[in-house]
Amino acid sequence: MARMAKNKALSGLLMFVLFLAVQASLAAAQGPDISLVMTKQTPYPVEPGHVVSIEVSLQNNGSGSESITLEIAPKDPFTLLPGQDIIKTFSRIDAYDSVSQSYQLKVDGLAVSAIYEIELRYYRPGSTAAIVKKVPVSVQGTPKIVMIGMKTTPESMEPGDEVEIEVVLKNEGTGKAYQTDVSLVSEPDPETEESVIVPVLSGGVFYLGKFAPGEEATAKFDLGIENDAESKNYMSTLTISYKDESGESQTTTFSVGIAVKGNPIIEVLSAKVDNSAFKVDIENIGTGNAKALKIAFVQDGEIKDSSVANELKPTKHKTIRFQGFRLGDATINISYLDEKNEFFSSEIPVTVKKSVYSEEGKGADYSSLVIVLMLVVILESYYVWRIRKRAKK
Repeated sequence: MARMAKNKALSGLLMFVLFLAVQASLAAAQGPDISLVMTKQTPYPVEPGHVVSIEVSLQNNGSGSESITLEIAPKDPFTLLPGQDIIKTFSRIDAYDSVSQSYQLKVDGLAVSAIYEIELRYYRPGSTAAIVKKVPVSVQGTPKIVMIGMKTTPESMEPGDEVEIEVVLKNEGTGKAYQTDVSLVSEPDPETEESVIVPVLSGGVFYLGKFAPGEEATAKFDLGIENDAESKNYMSTLTISYKDESGESQTTTFSVGIAVKGNPIIEVLSAKVDNSAFKVDIENIGTGNAKALKIAFVQDGEIKDSSVANELKPTKHKTIRFQGFRLGDATINISYLDEKNEFFSSEIPVTVKKSVYSEEGKGADYSSLVIVLMLVVILESYYVWRIRKRAKK
């Protein structure tokens, strides 16, 4: 029994030693086990036209050390920046250890958004057998929408007009814009706090949809200009709303000046003698401001009197009183500048007549009235005398 137990223990020990020997033999046969993984991309994603940095790691997952040569083979749209090694040899990678290598690459500015692959190869120095590994690099463009032009129909906009404004846009970025909306809103007048340029129906919003890099598009707006709008530049805000390629909402705004350019027209409303003055009422019946007005009273080819005014806005009137006149024909000379400093002048003929309200006309008109009244009294007395005479008969 003792001998049998001793033999059994010896047999177990032999089996254990044999197991250790087999494991050692397998480990020696396995040797180093090298793998390559990508550990970092900066920035992520990278924009076309920019530089991206990638980092890869060679990991020894087996036993024993190893020398490894690493080679990168970038293709379009990537270019390795100068001064970097295309081929690099690591003389020793110990068991269960790793080494890292970084590369900086320029992305072509015309690259479209996508996941690209960069090829790397690694092999034992002097060996012709290489392991090929492709690592992904994310490229994503960014939209950049700019305004490159604006056109109005009609070209010269006046109060009371309905106009069409075309705004030309371009995507100068590297990515697509989606669900693109464009709106044009005129800022309110500081005095009235109301806008004088308003959309006609839904004419203040235009939908563009998808907007690709390098593409141009025209947004059209139908607007109405209120009758009381002044001749000046009205500041407005152009707002472009869209989603980028990652689905994030973005907004871009531009300040736009909408020029309302009315034309001033000065006319004489009335002209008459008022006491000792010749009173003339003028009005700006146009749609633009009249500046640097000069109004002259001309009679017998000579300027008898004149008046000046800084400006006369649309629908506004002004009263001028002239002295040194006589009864008869005369001319009112009016000259002024518009908002563009263009010169305008007009000559308006008038007739200076007597008036019941004038000092000269009062005596003549009163005398005529007295004569008429005397005739009425005489006729009435004669009529009463005839009636009494008939009654006596």
